[in-house]
Amino acid sequence: MAKAYRYGTADCFFFGCRVADALDKRLKLTSTYRGSYKTLLGAQRALRRRGFKSLVDLFATHLEPCAPAAARMGDVVILQLDNAEHVGICNGARFVTKTERGRSFHDLSAVKAAFHVG
Repeated sequence: MAKAYRYGTADCFFFGCRVADALDKRLKLTSTYRGSYKTLLGAQRALRRRGFKSLVDLFATHLEPCAPAAARMGDVVILQLDNAEHVGICNGARFVTKTERGRSFHDLSAVKAAFHVG
């Protein structure tokens, strides 16, 4: 979260990847997706180029899905905020994501999907 928001290196997707990698070194999500995009449009194209329709589909290939209410500390979640999906992390009773305006905290009602890490 300390780095300024930058698509493709320090956005919500890479925030989620880094946390997941820190909790499970075998994942290597950050290195797998590094250099894939530099803009929001580029992120959407990279997702589709890999055959995914959503971030839910992408994370389901790497992590074990769980019910959003069963998410534990450190688990990856996909938040539905306005018309966009955002990658977040469970930090107890709340879920945090990285936005262009900084940290953003949400409750369970914003969670579209959740995935256990580790």
